[in-house]
Amino acid sequence: MVKGLCITGMAFGALLVVIFGIDLAIGMPFGRPSAMMNIVFIVAGILLALMGWSLQREQT
Repeated sequence: MVKGLCITGMAFGALLVVIFGIDLAIGMPFGRPSAMMNIVFIVAGILLALMGWSLQREQT
């Protein structure tokens, strides 16, 4: 159960980075309402992925 949650957290973090990175770069899919918001979500996605990866390493 914990391993699945770790992988899900890493996948969701990577998805946040990709979606908001694309929005920051080309303005799709949200139309770039705020560059600062995009940067904050990218950082949050990176932190989420790192926390999932760290917990995954502790579980093995």
